[in-house]
Amino acid sequence: MIFTKLTSSALELRVLDYRTKRCARTDIRAERHHAVTCKRGGDAISRHNKLRDVVLQTCHRACISAKAEAGSGLGHELRNTRPADILASNWLCGKPAAAFDLTVHAGSAAVAAELRKHSANDAKCSELGWTCIPLVAESYGAWGSEAVQAISRLASCLATRTNSPKSKVVCSLYGRLNLTLVRANARAFLLLRCGYSLQEGDSSSL
Repeated sequence: MIFTKLTSSALELRVLDYRTKRCARTDIRAERHHAVTCKRGGDAISRHNKLRDVVLQTCHRACISAKAEAGSGLGHELRNTRPADILASNWLCGKPAAAFDLTVHAGSAAVAAELRKHSANDAKCSELGWTCIPLVAESYGAWGSEAVQAISRLASCLATRTNSPKSKVVCSLYGRLNLTLVRANARAFLLLRCGYSLQEGDSSSL
């Protein structure tokens, strides 16, 4: 009970019924794996957007021209084109813009998730003159190979910009990303398993 009180206080959550043992959204037992993969209630979207924002902010700090949710509003014929989570126009000199498609995948199947992203988005990106780069995070913290390469390049750009050792920048960037992921997972678990709800007026702290 002490741990529950401390955790709820730190995350600015209020306990409604700590005995709740089923997901109120799906009526499935709210065990840890379900909590971090449940698509209802907005937790998965919130986690995705927070990770996207970390990457976008890092691009800006590294002087990479990037914008979020690019691709929408490109004209009637492309109205159904799925926008890029982040579009980096100067990712590689002389190369097409990089369209980063970020996703958090349940379990440990990053390779399969990357293939699915390419299958779904390569043709659309080619029409727009972009290169699709999936940024796949596994729900418990591992990253796909293409994400690792992208994070390494992003860290190199930021290290050059800030005159810092690349190794230090890489550690810092992974630290921000994984802390964001873990915190979002913890929030989802508390909300589902313990019947928590956000306190009134809280819209951004989590």
